[in-house]
Amino acid sequence: MTRVLLVTVGGSPEPILQACRAHQPDEVIFICSAPPCRAPSLGQVLGDGTPCLHVDGDGRQEHRPNLVRQLELQDFQPALQIVALPDPDDLAAIHRQLHSFCRSLAERFSRLEIIGDYSGGTKSMSAALAMVLVEQGAALSLVAGERTNLVRIERSAGTRPVGIAVLQLQRLLQDQLPLLLADHFYDRAGQLLRQWRVLHQESLDAGSLEAISELETSLSVLMLWDRFCWEAALDHSWECQLSRQHPELIAWWKRVVAARQWLEQDDPQAGVTGYELVQDLLLNAERRGRRGWFDDAVARLYRALELLAQTYIQLEKGYNHRSFWDDEQIRRDCNDWSIRRGVNGLYWWLRQTEGAEGLGALAARQWIQLRELLNARNDSLLGHGLLPVRQADWQSLQQRVTNLVTSALQEAGCQQGPLPCQLPGPALLDLPAAQHFLSVQP
Repeated sequence: MTRVLLVTVGGSPEPILQACRAHQPDEVIFICSAPPCRAPSLGQVLGDGTPCLHVDGDGRQEHRPNLVRQLELQDFQPALQIVALPDPDDLAAIHRQLHSFCRSLAERFSRLEIIGDYSGGTKSMSAALAMVLVEQGAALSLVAGERTNLVRIERSAGTRPVGIAVLQLQRLLQDQLPLLLADHFYDRAGQLLRQWRVLHQESLDAGSLEAISELETSLSVLMLWDRFCWEAALDHSWECQLSRQHPELIAWWKRVVAARQWLEQDDPQAGVTGYELVQDLLLNAERRGRRGWFDDAVARLYRALELLAQTYIQLEKGYNHRSFWDDEQIRRDCNDWSIRRGVNGLYWWLRQTEGAEGLGALAARQWIQLRELLNARNDSLLGHGLLPVRQADWQSLQQRVTNLVTSALQEAGCQQGPLPCQLPGPALLDLPAAQHFLSVQP
């Protein structure tokens, strides 16, 4: 691991010497003001003679050689180890220059540890260095010392680390995670939190470690549900704050799991309609569509349309959906009405057996439009073709299948109860674990 120390250079050399002694870097980078600046600090680094003015404990002044000579830096390369700033007060320009320089460091060193000390230089130099290193997730330090004026620290009194971990996390929670959560990218949000925790866990107190672990657990539970691991998500929800902060979500999850048990075990479950699994699949398709994954979304809608018919056939018609096509009566019906297996076959069988009533009739009233949209799925990469699904196709099919499910519930006389509950987006940051960091003063 190569340790690189970035220091801002001002009028006093002492803080820089102190920072180098404290951090023992493999390489020092000097951030200096340079011509055409009227009073460039570049001379402190490379100037001839004795450009560095030191003040001892008794106030006596002494001129010494430049910083490169005092630090005995071997094989010093000004082109690589000096960041020259023509305008040390232009914050935006300094930030751009330092940001670009840090990228070049990553290219030079395969394993890199960056530390920054912003004790010297102008206010803009210090602010820009702090901003860039916060973005990089690097460490910051400040040389403490007694000030006898408002210009410089005459005598240093050691370095102290500057806590930027909370600053970085607050920026993560306020700027990056809300965008990811709005589109339900729980895995990406969790990855960012894990990276932050690994980087800073040695400097975190027990309360902060517990809070960040709580957030990671909540995100992993939501990811389980998003990946159809219903029972596992429900079981693990009691290990985090989701169960306390989002009771309506957990109540919905319980109903979905009960509906699945009803469908698989053919055993009626109390307090559910049996169609909750279909409705939750619609919510899953909506999340995929929000992410721009239209092929995925339409594939889920296709399955929801099929599952709706299977659930209806089992709950309302008394046939086990798993053995439906193997039933002797169904085989005879297929021969008589030229029915082929599949989604079309399920709805055609319902239409033939129920006439103008029931789910088959409801689907028949909009089957032309549904078929056009389902053709888009069949022509996609997740179907049988190579054409990507368009956003308009997904949105139209999402609306039509949702309406069909709602109508089917009404037709079956189901008492819906609480409405289906979508997984939380940015509202997840209202959890006490997130507020632990958002409300703290860094």
